[in-house]
Amino acid sequence: MSAAVLEEHLVICVDCARWLDATTTLTRQLRLGAAVAPDLSAAITTDIVLPTRKVMRRRLLLRVVLLLVALVQLGIAIPALAGDSIGMVMSTHAAHEAAAWNLAIGVAFLAAVSRPRRAAGLIPLLATFILVLAVLSVHDVVAGVVSVDRLATHLAAVVGLLLLFAIDRAERALPPGRFAAASRSDRSGGTGTDHGSLRGVA
Repeated sequence: MSAAVLEEHLVICVDCARWLDATTTLTRQLRLGAAVAPDLSAAITTDIVLPTRKVMRRRLLLRVVLLLVALVQLGIAIPALAGDSIGMVMSTHAAHEAAAWNLAIGVAFLAAVSRPRRAAGLIPLLATFILVLAVLSVHDVVAGVVSVDRLATHLAAVVGLLLLFAIDRAERALPPGRFAAASRSDRSGGTGTDHGSLRGVA
């Protein structure tokens, strides 16, 4: 029987076609053998789930601290909106500019608390501001045009920058698929993470 005749017969004969499929499947199974899939649950828990929970707990703590720093930063900005330059004599417009900038920093910190991935985008801008401000502050202190009280108002921005670095590092330490893995672990009785703890803030 030629191949063409055989193929035509398999089209019209259901029994032969079924027998051919079963034979082909059996032959493939015999050639490949029975493969035993290893149990990787322990390795996944050790290498992914547990480290992820640890990093996310640390990230939660950093976000809470950054939230407090943001509130302090906003507390510095709000009086300046009314003209209080806090230990420094300046024009009304200069005071308003400083207030707007301090307010923007506070809001940026809140944005990073809400979405930690935003920390990476805020670091270059705030780091440049802190670096230039530090150089100018040294000059102003030597010249006697700024008080210690005024310099102290910049500590919140410095601490916030350090927290942004820490949060960004924690973000990079989290493995792919971290949220799903951590959530499944929590539902199975593991320690809670910040995936839901700051959901109200996020």
